[in-house]
Amino acid sequence: MKSVLKAFVASLVVLTVGASAFLGGVYFQRVADTGVPVPSVPGLAAPKSDVGSLVDQVKGLIQKEALEPSSDTTITTKAIEGALASLDDTYAAYFDPKQYGEFQMDSKGEFYGIGVTIGLSKDNQPVVNTVFDGTPAKKAGLKAGDIFASIDGLTRKKWDLDEVVSHVRGPIGTKVKLQIKRGKDAPFTVSITRDRIVVPNTMKKTFPGKVGYVRLMSFNERAAADLGDAIREFDKKGMRGYILDLRGNPGGLLTSAVQVCSLFVEDGVIVRVDERGKPEEENRAIGGAITSKPLVVLIDFHSASASEIVAGALQDYKRAVIVGETSYGKGSVQTVRKLDNGGAIKFTIAHYLTPKKRVINKKGVVPDVVVKMDMALQDTPAKDSQLQAALSVLRGKF
Repeated sequence: MKSVLKAFVASLVVLTVGASAFLGGVYFQRVADTGVPVPSVPGLAAPKSDVGSLVDQVKGLIQKEALEPSSDTTITTKAIEGALASLDDTYAAYFDPKQYGEFQMDSKGEFYGIGVTIGLSKDNQPVVNTVFDGTPAKKAGLKAGDIFASIDGLTRKKWDLDEVVSHVRGPIGTKVKLQIKRGKDAPFTVSITRDRIVVPNTMKKTFPGKVGYVRLMSFNERAAADLGDAIREFDKKGMRGYILDLRGNPGGLLTSAVQVCSLFVEDGVIVRVDERGKPEEENRAIGGAITSKPLVVLIDFHSASASEIVAGALQDYKRAVIVGETSYGKGSVQTVRKLDNGGAIKFTIAHYLTPKKRVINKKGVVPDVVVKMDMALQDTPAKDSQLQAALSVLRGKF
């Protein structure tokens, strides 16, 4: 059975709490500005301390006494979000019924996009990793490194990546309005019409010195096959070594990550899965490595999930030299569970470990050769200092 970095399942519980407080035997009641104690509301006392009873008590107090009472929907949403916030889980999120419905339709291929790959910045704001040629985004002038300050007028102190994607994608022919922050320039707004986007799995080229370069865009079902085809094509041309570029690659299927590693590692554990209450799971190389030639892997802060699994494994086995910047640090598995109201919650259920049991989550993969640069320079090979460093390292192994 295929393991997927995002699993879909079903259920929930947990909300926030509120109650009267006792301290040193003294009962504290709510006091108005006049200093006169305000009596508690009859029938709203909660003798039970379970979460459900306390939430019902708070809800009743709000509805009967609050100057501007909130709706049942708002109370429920905030309670769920409060419960998820208690997890200290960066990837925990709540999808209301509408958002979850859009998410499901998107997974069925009914929605379309603008032609970019998106990651999150260090302060959890949407950032463009790659802009594909011939797409609406390219025609609108978007560039790698652009930050979405708002999406259709929406802003967040902390965005969830799935939420970003659900807002940027939409029905073909519709528009999305983006406010863009680019470096120190003043923010500007663009309106982009969504279209069908055909994204290549790989982008490849050759460099002097018989170097074959492949950029892998995502870890979908075709990733390993397409990467393997590129390497075989390079072999026929006499390439002496390879650069695998995983910069800006947000990840994808766990099985795909294992298959990609298996192109370079014949045998051994590729990744370990540490899930609560279960024995550690080992995902091993499937055999059939197709090359033993020198390899350099490029990563940056936007390389996440499956990208980090591959980089971490190849680093542990000393099969590749890792060049670039420390990766994002998403070495975790999320599940999405449907709720009775038609919405869903997402939260972390397991961590990934490298073959040598290094933790990826919140730490990332640290390159063997650290090179920092503005990601917007990736469009110009001569100015791409990370690529130039990778070429230098690889040619030094010939």
